[in-house]
This record gives sequence, structure tokens and C-alpha cells, in this order.
Amino acid sequence: MTVSVLLMESSDEHADAVRGALADSWLAWDVHGAASLRQARDALALRLFDVALVSYRLADGAAYDALKDLRATPALILVPAGRESQAAHALRHGFADFVMQDMAGQYLLSLPAQIEAVLERARAAQSREAAEQLLARQHRLLQAIFRAQALFIDSAPARQTFETLLNELLALTESEWGFLGQVETAVAGTRLLRIHAITDIAWDAASRAQLARLDSGGLVFDNPRTLIGQALQSTTPLISNHPADDPRAGGLPPGHPPLLSFMALPIVAGGEVVAMVGIANRAGGYSTADVSFLQPLLNTVGQLELARRSDAQRRSMELELEHTSAALEEKTRALELTLASVSQGMSNVDEDGFIRVYNQRYLELLDLPRELLERQPHMSEVVRFQTERGDFGPEFSNIDVAARSYVASESVAQARLGDMPAYYLRKTAQGRYLEVRTRLLPGGGRVRTFADVTEYLATQLALARSEARWRSLTQLSSDWYWEQDAQDRLVRLEGNMRADCGVSEEQLRGRSLWEAPEGHAASAALAAHRARIHAQEVFHDFEVLRTTPSGELLWLGLSGEPIFDEDGAFTGYRGVARDITERKRAAAEIERLAFYDDLTALPNRRLLLDRLHQVMAQCARFGTHGALLFLDLDNFKDINDTLGHEWGDRLLREVGQRLTEGLRATDTVARLGGDEFVVVLQGLGGSQMQAAQEVETVALKILARLNQPYEIEERSLHSTPSIGITLFEGSPCSAQELLKRADIAMYEAKAQGRNTVCFFDPEMQAAASARSLLEADMRQALVQSEFFVEYQRVVDPGGRLLGAEALVRWQHPQRGLVLPGTFISVAEQTGLILPLGRFVLRSACEQLAAWAQTSRSAAWTVSVNVSAQEFRHPEFVAQTLAILEETGVNPAALKLELTESLLLHDVEDCIAKMQALRSRGVGFSLDDFGTGYSSLAYLKRLPLDQLKIDQSFVRDVLTDPNDAAIACTIIALAQSLGLDVVAEGVETEGQCQFLLNNGCRRFQGYLFGRPGPPEALFGR
Repeated sequence: MTVSVLLMESSDEHADAVRGALADSWLAWDVHGAASLRQARDALALRLFDVALVSYRLADGAAYDALKDLRATPALILVPAGRESQAAHALRHGFADFVMQDMAGQYLLSLPAQIEAVLERARAAQSREAAEQLLARQHRLLQAIFRAQALFIDSAPARQTFETLLNELLALTESEWGFLGQVETAVAGTRLLRIHAITDIAWDAASRAQLARLDSGGLVFDNPRTLIGQALQSTTPLISNHPADDPRAGGLPPGHPPLLSFMALPIVAGGEVVAMVGIANRAGGYSTADVSFLQPLLNTVGQLELARRSDAQRRSMELELEHTSAALEEKTRALELTLASVSQGMSNVDEDGFIRVYNQRYLELLDLPRELLERQPHMSEVVRFQTERGDFGPEFSNIDVAARSYVASESVAQARLGDMPAYYLRKTAQGRYLEVRTRLLPGGGRVRTFADVTEYLATQLALARSEARWRSLTQLSSDWYWEQDAQDRLVRLEGNMRADCGVSEEQLRGRSLWEAPEGHAASAALAAHRARIHAQEVFHDFEVLRTTPSGELLWLGLSGEPIFDEDGAFTGYRGVARDITERKRAAAEIERLAFYDDLTALPNRRLLLDRLHQVMAQCARFGTHGALLFLDLDNFKDINDTLGHEWGDRLLREVGQRLTEGLRATDTVARLGGDEFVVVLQGLGGSQMQAAQEVETVALKILARLNQPYEIEERSLHSTPSIGITLFEGSPCSAQELLKRADIAMYEAKAQGRNTVCFFDPEMQAAASARSLLEADMRQALVQSEFFVEYQRVVDPGGRLLGAEALVRWQHPQRGLVLPGTFISVAEQTGLILPLGRFVLRSACEQLAAWAQTSRSAAWTVSVNVSAQEFRHPEFVAQTLAILEETGVNPAALKLELTESLLLHDVEDCIAKMQALRSRGVGFSLDDFGTGYSSLAYLKRLPLDQLKIDQSFVRDVLTDPNDAAIACTIIALAQSLGLDVVAEGVETEGQCQFLLNNGCRRFQGYLFGRPGPPEALFGR
């Protein structure tokens, strides 16, 4: 055993002497020297010592100054010789003993034994003090247990009980603060702590608000990520003497007082945690000894809490039972009152056939004595009573036939439940009718009800008679009655609709009346009608047109009103329908007489003006043109005068029919009277000049159509019209003004010799006249052979002539040389392009035949332009092959140049024609490539040999990067498809060199020669 000694001695000599004396002792000594009070204090701050030897005088003070630092450590004072009086004084101040130092050092011999004696006395005193403290704590613990028992026995409030116990626990453990509460189990199975007592350590408003919850049932805590939460989910105590370093702790909120040590003790009773106490900040921390010391109190609290819970549960169940009994009693009274007040008689028969429950109405309806029912008789006894009294009539005739045998078997207790009817009627002796219903109960019993339905049956009979009268009325009436549900489905139809309309109720059921087979209504009217139906409004005279099986048109007029139930909810519609065909026919006839010409059935002047106003408004809205054509038959008066008005009327009808057949459905043809007709055209697009050309084309067609003979009763009549035209585009003038202008133009046409067309506008008239004159000149030119063909060179990079393109020219007698840009469009519009194209093709083939005769030109080819109108002609392939055969030229020397506009319509037909000619050797070139449709999808399918770059791209190929890129792209595309490329319009060496550098090997343009006669090709 080692004894630690703090030696406080300023003299090194005396200190060494003491160490030497202790070293010779049989005990092991650990001597720590301190030469001053300051050094002693530093040593005491680092460790504890068993005993202290203090010199009477130290360098920085006296021995008495050390007593307050030594505290409970026993100390001996070293008194020098001559100071013997100080020994007693030292003992009074707290020293355990004194050592008298003699000059010879004899005191050193007894020093070890003297120190051991001091230690023995100190240990004995400490043991007595510990025993006394333990006895006091145990006494306090017993008092706490008695107080806890008293509080629970007195059923003190939870907060009062738990606060008292918490104070006891804090005192027993010398802790600064703590909490105590009940442990409850949440729905999810986890535990939560309801704290009823806690030391007030609130540090801010939020923590004070938390503490205030103690007054409203406790402060609930369920956070598992804390020391409290860890202990709450366990049944064993939790001790943490260094919470700041404990990984189980979740930290403290800002401002919370420091937590230096903590112990949580779950209180277990009956195998479950019923409460928990937590205490904190005890000096020196906590140990398992504290747990053992407090366990008796904790066990007592647990048993008392478990008993309190059981008592609370018992009181709760007693209160719930009391409430349930009261509710059951109330429901029983309510049921008895209900049974007594219902209009139906009711009885409850158990599984053995005995009547257990009945009400007053049961006795009243069956006229049974109460004495009979009070003894709960068997059902057969009650039935026999009624039978013997004659309630069921002879042979049970007052009972429904289906139930007679069952009632008879009930009277002798032989009735079987399987034979029991669920419902039947019976008649009482007083003539009342009862409805009897029976329902089986689980277990074999049954409930039977009796209802007086005498008035109900009388009402049903009256309703059936009323229904029969209603059906008679609807069958005899010309109107029909209908009903439909909330989903517009027909649910009822009365009247002879099959005979009148050829449709039955079965065909209409499940659909709307206006959706009858073969029926329809105007879309606008139907939309408006559906809106009224959706708004649940009354409607009148909604008209539906249908076709009967015989093909006759039938008009129906519908009127209806919405149906609402007693709660105001919409349930459908009901109404009447009638045949309004005759009324519609009469209205149509009135309209026809008011708006149509009686002779020709064309619109009359009134309807014409109405439609003209509509067309004028449409033109103004959409920025399009319209036209008014005024027609007057030439010399019609002669026909009337020579053949009579009947023949004139027939002619007028024929004229009206021809006009109608030759125009669009959107155009209007009207008769003003006599031999005057008016045509209104709408939707003329483009410029004013284009609209004028389109109107002139229509007028010329009318002119040609009306010039055809009229075959009337095997007699051929001739009549020509004079037509005046006026154009308008939202014209500010009135419809009457337009009629006036067209009338003036018509008289101008008559002045020009009749059977002609005249525009009201002088400029348009001049343009139309010029176009007509050009067309006439072209027809004459075809007859007089005024057209001729010139050829323009196609060369290779070296300038060698490969062939030429045939270009048509017109040598007019008065106008001189007319280029194609002037007359080709007129030729296409008038159809003259067909004979003109055949002329050019034949001329080119004849020239090829001539070139084939000489070796220099035998290999030359000719390209001929073919318009889309020519190519689409059904006979084009046959005519082309015929010309080749007639001229005897090699088809491989002929190339037909097609434009991209040809691909916009019927591509398959174009491909078929090209393949037919290609099979005979004819080549094809796509002219002006890149300026039109340019569909690569069709390009790869066409049997082409050549692409021609349009001169619009070639012209600026050196100055415009876009044109250069397009030209290069066309060349690359042609090369990838294996096609030749010809550049048109090459006029400079720079253009030629650029195209040559990018892969083009065929050129055409003024750089190589202007178009000229065929012999000019031999000049270079």
C-alpha cells in the first residue's frame, strides 16, 4: 500500500530528513515536496493526497494559511523546538496532530507511526460520516416512497404528483434539474413521453411557451435522436457523464443551459415502461449505484402508475357503459315510438313461429284483440282466429291466388318458409285492401308488414283509365306526344307515328326525336336548338326534315318543355310533334313566287339584287373581284312575232338552262324580264386585268354556248346574245348602278354588231379587244402559215455545235416580228397552243430530216419546248410518234423540253407518257430547272436525260453568290443522277468559264449565237 504525502517545507535540509525517515519505514511512501504555499496549491490542483506535513513557517506564509487549501486532507503541523504552545493552538484550528521537532532529530524516528495513526483516525471519521449520510439518504428515500403512495392514493392531479416526486429525486441525487412524465404508446407503436413535471430552465420565449403546455395535459416529447429519445425506446437506464461527447446525444438548442451529466431512468411495471425520470448536472456525475439506490422508489412509482392507469381505464369503461346503456334505452324508446307511429302494421316472428314484436297499427289493420297478442301466440293461432272469424272469405277468396295455399297452411302450422310469398294482396272484411310483405331474417325469423293500399289502388285504377283515354286521344290526333330523359334519349312516344312517318317507337327509342332515321336539320338551327336544350329552356316549332321509306320528304315541327322532379332536378323533356309538310310546301311556293321567275325558275330581280349585295360585300371583305354580265337576246322579238309567244317562252327556258349548266354553283343566273338575263360571278382573284381576262373567257363560253342551235319540237332555232360586262371590287356604287353599267355595256355590244362582248371600262375593253384581236390574228396566222421556227446553238466546251433549240416566231403582216412572250399566254388560254405546238414539232422534225442528209449535221439534235397543256392532251404521244414516223427522223435526235409546272398535276400520267416516248428513243430535258416545283422525289423517277439551268441563275452567276451556289448545286445534282446539264443565257466568257470550272459541259446563249434560220448554224 502506498501512502501519498504532501510535504510543505521551505528548508531543503529538513525536507530531506523527513524523506529519509519515511524511506526507512515498512510502508511505501510517495512524498511530494512543496517549498511554498503557491507550489502546494499547484500540486493540490493536480491530485489528491492521503496526508499532509506542513512546516510551521513557510517562505510565503504560515502553516495555518494552508488549511483552507487542504480541505478534507488530514494534516500534521511540524512545530519547531521552543514553540510547544503552538501545538494546542494548531489542533484547535484543524490540524489532525503535531510533531515537535527537536534539534537532535529524534522526532524522525516516530514520524511514520505518528502519520499512520493520523490516517487511521481520518479513515474512521470518514466511515462514520458516510454511514450517517447513507442512513439519512435511505430515510429520505423512504419518506419519498411514503409520499408517493399518499399522492396516488389521494388521486392527486398528475402535475402535482409528478412535481412532488421530481423534487424528491433531485434532492436524493443532488442534481440541478430534471423531468418526470408518463410513457405512452403511439399509433405507430413507438413510445412518447408526456412530461408532467420539469425544472424551469426556460431561456427564451419559445422555451417558456413549451413549459406552459404543462397546464394543458403535459409536454409531449418523441424525438428519438436525443439522449431522452434513446432511453425512451429502451427499458434500461441511460447514464452519460460527458453528454457533449456522447454520440447518442442530438445536441442542445441555442441558449439551452449546459448539460454536464445526465441520467434517464425508465420506470417499468407489468412488463412495460409506464414512466420515465431524467436528472442532470450532478457534481461528479452518475453511476449504477445511483440507479440501485433509487430503484425501490422507481418500482413503487411504476406500480402506483400502473394501478392508476387500471383504475382510469375501469372508470372510463364504466362511463362508456353508462353512456351506451343510456343510448340503448333512448334508441329503444325511439324505436317503440316509431313502431307506434308508422302507418304500416308490423310483426316480428321468431324462428319457431311465435310473434315476439308487434305495433298498434298491426292490431288496427287486422282488427285483432290485444289480449291475443300480449301472450306472444304462435302465428298459426292468429291465422286460425282470422279464418274462423271469416276475414279471408270462403276458401280464402280474399287472398291473392298465389298466396292462398300458403295462408291456409299457416292456419294449421304446416307452412314452410320456402313457400312463403314475398308479397301479396288481401282484402279485409270491411272491404279495405292490404299489401302484405314478408322478409326473412338471419336465423330463421321473419318480419311481416301490412299496409293499407286501398287509396293507392284506386289511384292506380284512375290513372290507368286516364292513360287509356290519353292513348285514345293521341291515336286519333294528328299530333304526337313524346318524352325524353336527361340524356336526350326518347323514352315515350304516343300517336300513330308509324303510319304517318314510316318510323316506329322502337326505331326511335334510345335516340333523340330529331335524330330519327333518314332525318336531319340545318346545322345552325340544330346548334341553336341544342343550346336551348342545354339551357333547359322551352322551345317551339323546331323543324326536322326526314325522308320516308317511299322517298317522300316529310317535315316535322317539334315543341317541348323541360321536366323537373319535386327536388327541382332536371329529368328530361316532353312535348308534341306534328306533320308540317303542307305548311312548308305552301311557304316554299310563296317564296318561289316572290323570288323566282315563273317561266324559267331562275331568280327574279328581287333575289338577284339580294345576291348581288352579298357578292359585293364579300368582294369588299376579302379583296377579290366580282363581275356582272348583262345578256340580251338578239332579234328575240322576231321569234315572238313570227312563231308566237309560246315558242319564245320555250326558247327563254332553254337559254336559262344553258346559262345555269355552263356556270359554277356559286355563280348566280337571273332573268330580269323579257329576253334579259343577268349573270353574277364572284371570287375572281389576281389583278384587275387577270379578273377581266377570266370574265372574258366565261363570257366567250356563254357566247359560244348560246350560239348553238335550239332544237324545239323538231325545229332548229338560232338566237345570239349581246353581253355587257362590268367589274367591281367592293365598288362604292349601288347594285342598281352596276346593273346600269352592265346594261350600257350590253347596248355598246349591240352597237358593235351584236353577238359580241363589251366591257363597261374603256381601258379593259381596249385590252380585251386587243386580246381578242390577237387571238383572231393567231387563228389567221395558223391558216396563213405566218409562224416559223428559228434555232439557237447548243455547244460543248470547245464551241463544237451539238444541236439547237427550236424557237417559234411570228411574222405579222402589220406588226412585224412578234416574239413568243407576246402570244404564247394567249395561245395557252385559248387552246391554240395545241395546233401551234404541233406546227413547231413538225417543223423541227422536218429540219432534223434535212440535217440527216449531210455528214456535218447528221449527229445534231433539236430540243422542242412542250407546254403542260400539250403534254396532257390524250393524243400527244400518238401525235408525236406519228410526226416522227411521217418525217422519218431518228427519235434519238429529238429532245422534248418540259417545264416543272407539269409535275403539279397527275405525275403518274406524265411518267407513263414519258416512258412511252422514251422507249421509242425520244429524249427529255427539264427546262428552267430550279424556278418552279423542283421536287427531288419526282425528279429521280422521271426518265430525264438533261437538266437546263435557267438563264436567271446564269445571268448573275459572277456577281450573286446565291445564283452561283444554285448553279453549282444543279450541276452537282445532275452529275449525281447521271444527267447532262445545259446552261441557258450564257452571254460572257466569264460566265462560260465559271460554269465550265464547276462541271458544266453544254452551253446555250448569245455568246455562241442568237436564234436564227437553220442555215445560219453552218456559218460558224
